[in-house]
Amino acid sequence: MGEISSLHLPCSHVIAACSSFHHDYTTLIPVVFKNESVYSIYNTTFKVVHDKSYWPPYDGLMLCHNPNMRRLKKGRPNSTHIRTEMDEEVVERTPTPRQCRLCRHTGHTRRNCPSINNW
Repeated sequence: MGEISSLHLPCSHVIAACSSFHHDYTTLIPVVFKNESVYSIYNTTFKVVHDKSYWPPYDGLMLCHNPNMRRLKKGRPNSTHIRTEMDEEVVERTPTPRQCRLCRHTGHTRRNCPSINNW
């Protein structure tokens, strides 16, 4: 199973049918996927890429990458929420200062509460 998608060969049922009728199954394989055409690709010579100092100066358009095409990072996903006027009202509210959980006063936390000795 999966021979057609991975190897570009006919499936085993077609090969069995071809052998029972004395037909060569390799005629069903496209020429592009035969070994001869794959080997002929590597018979050509490739140009050597020289050091950057050999390159001619480039005065064309500078291309920048699109950060949205990056793979997603591990961890908590980024929010895709589209902000509207209703969200702006929430931002306008002033947050209340944090209070100590022991004495309910602002300006310090439970860890450094001045009244902790009184408890």
